[in-house]
Amino acid sequence: MNTFTRSYKLVKESFSVLKKDKEIILYPIISGVVSIILLGFLIAGVLSTSLFGKAGDLVMYPLLFIYYLASYFTIIFFNTGLITCANIRMNGGDPKFRDGIGNAVKNVGKIFIWALVSATIGIILSSLSRRSGLIGRLIIGLIGMAWSLLTFFVIPVMIFENVSVTDSIKKSGAIFKKTWGENVVGQFSIGVFFMLLALLGIVPLIIGVISLTSGSFIPMILFFGIAILYWVIIAIVSSSLNGVYLTALYNYASKGVVPAGFSEESIKAAWKTKGAK
Repeated sequence: MNTFTRSYKLVKESFSVLKKDKEIILYPIISGVVSIILLGFLIAGVLSTSLFGKAGDLVMYPLLFIYYLASYFTIIFFNTGLITCANIRMNGGDPKFRDGIGNAVKNVGKIFIWALVSATIGIILSSLSRRSGLIGRLIIGLIGMAWSLLTFFVIPVMIFENVSVTDSIKKSGAIFKKTWGENVVGQFSIGVFFMLLALLGIVPLIIGVISLTSGSFIPMILFFGIAILYWVIIAIVSSSLNGVYLTALYNYASKGVVPAGFSEESIKAAWKTKGAK
């Protein structure tokens, strides 16, 4: 309950920024649409390669890598736009949608390189995890967590401090260690609140299944559609608020000032030291 309360507080604080610039929500919407299109191309490619037997297997791995790369690039590109707008607002400006897109286009080269690095690391860790036993998966999971913490601020550092991807990774790790220390664990996040909200989407699914007793598929399709639409909305809002919160954490970590709309408690307690009460 304490974790949920903190997560809800974060949602409220992040939403205070989002409601001033509702265009921020366009970034995850466009990113989601492009991601679905890319998934469609992947499915079509997989079906096509399956027709060529073993020869098709040789094309499968390059195809998957291209999909990973394109997906990472899409997500990072539009996250850049979102973070740009949130940062302008937190520093007293009035951002427009074109401001975020313009900054993303300006940094498109570095975004591509970071997408390439992220996709490569992601595929390597995923491949190792599938081939490992329980202990191996736990170790790989810890490595993945360490990588996530190390690179947590890569995007804002890369686009706001105008440094290379390599330097952004180093600076991201340095900012994190300086502000929250090295021996940390997750404290709470916006995700807890939205995870519980997402569970409500099961209700229309259940109603849809029960409606089958009437002998008609139309009510079931309708309720299934409601559930899917609900989950899409949850994902879009959650992604937007996470981007806002990341920007707030970066502003605090780099400038030592708590952004307007956020409490000092929420920012400082983003992570806690292992063993701390």
